[in-house]
Amino acid sequence: MKTNTFRQQGFTIVELVVVIILLGILAATALPRFIDIDDDAHAAAFEGVLGGFSTGVALYHAQWIAEGQAAAGTQAPDFDNLRTTPQGYPYSTVSQAGNVPTDSADCATVFTGLLQSAPTVSSAASLAGIAGSATDYTAVRNGVDCEFYYTAQSNASGETVAFFTYESDTGLVTQNTPVAIP
Repeated sequence: MKTNTFRQQGFTIVELVVVIILLGILAATALPRFIDIDDDAHAAAFEGVLGGFSTGVALYHAQWIAEGQAAAGTQAPDFDNLRTTPQGYPYSTVSQAGNVPTDSADCATVFTGLLQSAPTVSSAASLAGIAGSATDYTAVRNGVDCEFYYTAQSNASGETVAFFTYESDTGLVTQNTPVAIP
């Protein structure tokens, strides 16, 4: 007569506890990385628009040079009829005295004219006016400069928002330190 002897094999309780602890450690280190993915996506979207805007300014200026440096106030049909400053940078679609943006709406038209299929943009008279914005960006004129606040991620009073500045007289585009909405 033949006897079947089976040896039961499996994991001991100590082995199971060690595996559970290791999985817990891995989850604790990986979870914060996945939680911040939303912030990373917003930062990447802002950087993309900043780069696209800078490229648009450079292309506008290059076209101005290539076409013989048209007089200030001349419209550029390839850029939604944006008008040029004496230095060859866009400032508005409407002819303005001094060939500079005169209000935040001018800044918003520069944003849309350079980016073509841009994210949504609105305008506000001051930083305080961007609270509650329903658009991706809010344009604010500051002297001859335009400031573009990224309001898609946050637009509530007291929240911090990223923004960049466009200097219409030099064409310089600069990313600034985020500020709190008053």
